[in-house]
Amino acid sequence: MIRDEDVIKNNNGKYMKPHEKVLYWLAIVFGVALAIAGIVMLAIGLSNSNPMLWGWGIGLIVAGIIEVIGVGLLLWTEGVKKNKGGN
Repeated sequence: MIRDEDVIKNNNGKYMKPHEKVLYWLAIVFGVALAIAGIVMLAIGLSNSNPMLWGWGIGLIVAGIIEVIGVGLLLWTEGVKKNKGGN
C-alpha cells in the first residue's frame, strides 16, 4: 500500500490522486497569478504615482508568495506529521 508520506517524499506526483494533483497545481498557479498581478499593479502605480495601487501591488505580491510557500509547507508538514504518527 502506498502511503501519503511516500508520495510527498518522492515529490513527483506519480502516485498522487488526480484531484490532489489538480488542487496542488491550481494553488501554485493562483499564487503565481497573484504575484504577477501585484507586479503589474506596482508598475502601473509607479507610472501614475498612485499610492493606492502601490499598496495593492505590494499586498498581492506578498499574498502570492505566501500562497506558494503555504502550499509547499502544507504538503511537507503533512508528510512529517504522518511519519511521526507511529506508523
